[in-house]
Amino acid sequence: MLMPPYHGVSLNADAPSMLDRFGRIADAAKISILVLNALLSGVTLTMSFLVRLAREMPRFSYFNVEVPFAAAKPRTLTDAGGEAILGPFDGEEANTMMPDLDAGASATMPGALLPDLLRPVIDHHTRGRRREAALPVVN
Repeated sequence: MLMPPYHGVSLNADAPSMLDRFGRIADAAKISILVLNALLSGVTLTMSFLVRLAREMPRFSYFNVEVPFAAAKPRTLTDAGGEAILGPFDGEEANTMMPDLDAGASATMPGALLPDLLRPVIDHHTRGRRREAALPVVN
């Protein structure tokens, strides 16, 4: 997982420098890289930047979107990026998981938060059983 370089809210990297940094990392990496698009960094990664990254550097094909109004972004990302986008993920501790899954997210990144309870939700949703996915899990 990779975030953009940041040094506080007043010192942000611009798109060319981020592309350069990400490109050097992609050249050195032997595995796929997931980009964390989070407000925590203080750097705005636009959907067009993420799509460009995926198209120009195939190692970047997974994206964890943790920004306001994230539910619209997985579909936007996959519509714009096509086959270059393998995994738009939901973030924010799965708080918006259902709308994000409805919008095309393929998984969630909940940290260590209850993966055993979240897995059945994703399994049901992937199989087209949204009603079952929305039901609480009872053991």
